[in-house]
Amino acid sequence: MSNAHSRAVIDHLVFGCDHLQNGTSYIEQMLGVGFSAGGKHTLMATHNRLLKLQDSIYFEAIAIDHEAEQIHGGIDRKRWFSLDEDRTKQRLAQSPQPLTWVVAVDDIYDAASKCGYAAGTITTMTRGDLEWMLTIAEDGTLVEDGLLPGLIQWPGGRNPANKLPESDTRLHRLILQHPQPDAIGQIIDQLGIDGPVEVRPGPANLIYELQTASGELVSLSGASV
Repeated sequence: MSNAHSRAVIDHLVFGCDHLQNGTSYIEQMLGVGFSAGGKHTLMATHNRLLKLQDSIYFEAIAIDHEAEQIHGGIDRKRWFSLDEDRTKQRLAQSPQPLTWVVAVDDIYDAASKCGYAAGTITTMTRGDLEWMLTIAEDGTLVEDGLLPGLIQWPGGRNPANKLPESDTRLHRLILQHPQPDAIGQIIDQLGIDGPVEVRPGPANLIYELQTASGELVSLSGASV
């Protein structure tokens, strides 16, 4: 896919938590910064909290909304980001960790048709007064264990990062580790993503490398602990 017809930039990092408050406290302590209030995703029965990084990139801590589940019961579909999978639940019960990442594009239908992988079904989502289109697998699974990104389009450019307070925390590097790095790298190159993405050989693992306000580098790994 050529950059000539569609912008492709890192939009946000998806960090899974067993319980949102515990997971947010964990990452706040590691980064030395507080998260902003997020909200609830009614369609998915999940909720989140957010942290602005550089430019329009943000960090999303997300979890199953257990309170909503108790009040309204289950939902009639699988949740996004593999949150209903037993493997993911087991991982997050041990420690909050990276799940996947999302890339913003100008034309999600064009990008999804040319990205080189099955990114998922384009689904319209809402949270409060926000609305966006996102690729989501019908069964809630992640592509290549979350190494390949979901695609998102914000109508009118209403990315929530624009309203978040500055945190002086930055994405230093997004590391995609895979046994077949050339295949992953080819897709990333095809997408033409603007941002600090590195593909390296090794067991499948998604790693967020963040620089704190004090200049410390903090590495968050998606490998099982």
